[in-house]
Amino acid sequence: MIFQGEEIMLPDALLALGEEQRRRIACTLVLVAAADGTLVREEMAAIEAAMGAMLLHPESRAEVRQLLTEPPELESILEGMEIAAIRLALRDGAIVASVDGDYDEQELDILHKIAIAGNLSENGLSTILDWVSENWKQSALGRSLIATPMPGDESIL
Repeated sequence: MIFQGEEIMLPDALLALGEEQRRRIACTLVLVAAADGTLVREEMAAIEAAMGAMLLHPESRAEVRQLLTEPPELESILEGMEIAAIRLALRDGAIVASVDGDYDEQELDILHKIAIAGNLSENGLSTILDWVSENWKQSALGRSLIATPMPGDESIL
């Protein structure tokens, strides 16, 4: 990508956001993961991976991890978030919600609230959930192409 004569690589739109916006996105991921009352290892791994991809400062990561024991209200996190940040939180929240193989009703409720805050329709949310499913299939296919399947890949393909 060329920007004003300089070559810039942004692997994700998240990196165009400020640290506070990225931290708020990570907080929404905690809320999605904690929605069903149970945090599984895969959800924790997805949150940690997302914080790494966001290049969150170690202090921000520590703050986000503390929310796992006392998650804040969603509205307090969404307040002050830019639309782009809310929509990225929805995308990544859908990924976190899907890592245990199923969308829980409480997770879907939070994703729906995030979609509304991001001015996205029910159809928009549905499209994002479909995109997540397709990405799981593509990941499983990629692993099968190199003969390194993971447990559960056979049910995705």
